[in-house]
Amino acid sequence: MEIKTTMDEKSFSEKFLDCFLGCVAIGALTAFLFLLFGSKAYGAENIENLSQSQINELMLQKIYKLEKHVNALENNRIPAEIEFCGERVPKERGWVRGRLEKELLMLSRKQFILYIKRANYKYFPYIENRLKEWKMPDCLKYIPVIESALNPNALSSAKAGGFWQFIPGTARRYGLKQNINWDDRSDFEKATDAALKYLKENYDRFGSWALAMAAYNSGEDTIESAIRIQKTKDYYNLLLPTETMQYNYRAIVAYLVMSNPEAYGIYLNEGDLYKWPETEEVILELSKPKHVADIAAYLKISVVEFLWLNPQVKISSGKRPFKERFKNFIIRKDTHTFKIPKTP
Repeated sequence: MEIKTTMDEKSFSEKFLDCFLGCVAIGALTAFLFLLFGSKAYGAENIENLSQSQINELMLQKIYKLEKHVNALENNRIPAEIEFCGERVPKERGWVRGRLEKELLMLSRKQFILYIKRANYKYFPYIENRLKEWKMPDCLKYIPVIESALNPNALSSAKAGGFWQFIPGTARRYGLKQNINWDDRSDFEKATDAALKYLKENYDRFGSWALAMAAYNSGEDTIESAIRIQKTKDYYNLLLPTETMQYNYRAIVAYLVMSNPEAYGIYLNEGDLYKWPETEEVILELSKPKHVADIAAYLKISVVEFLWLNPQVKISSGKRPFKERFKNFIIRKDTHTFKIPKTP
């Protein structure tokens, strides 16, 4: 008997091979999903206690989650409607959508993972409480994310420093002290209070949070001049310095990603977030200048922990050898408030 095969009909051996490869693929995917997800949500002993239908349901959930993750990585879609600080973002304008998508498509997920890990326990709660007290929009908490990546030691080429990136002149204007071994711009609470005061004054002046943020970035006079010459108070229609043109879009993207990270392919568990120690404040009245090592020893903590909890205390920068700079790591005579770990 002559057996004929066609392109539409596979031989038994081909079907068997397809079936075998399919089983291998499913097994490999199951193993991959278990390693990727299952080991976190379920221990090996828990997997053994599940029925086959429960395992199948779990795998389907994980496959769906993985599919969402891949789609987020590929598409990076912005929402149909965006409101930022209570003001609508006009993404139907081609240039607005283009600038938003530029920031979104160029974002670094590794960086945003770090931002989220830093923000949620130590920094955002303080800003949120202050914003609520002062009746200001919650979205403003994303400004220090785009300014400094929440790094107390950030310093720009324009000498803007600290969490909120104050330049020296503006820092002095809002009562932030600076000297060779001290910089209030890196004191999170003081710098936050100063920044929110500055933003509120800008809002009162321009009547728009978008313009208040732009003025925070480029200065009030720059925005005032642009409004006068271009005859519009619409931030999205103003031609401004390059950095300021993109500034608000960066804040909006930080808001979109950090408020809904899973939509953009970022998955973090509660245990992934940084936990910060409870602290208390001590007031030291220095009758004469003291070396940082002596202060740390008096407070019964290491120099490293002391500087971690009090980033406003700075070792001088420059080209001098570290040994010389550390020798001169002196806190001036004055009354100072420092944070230390809270005693049980």
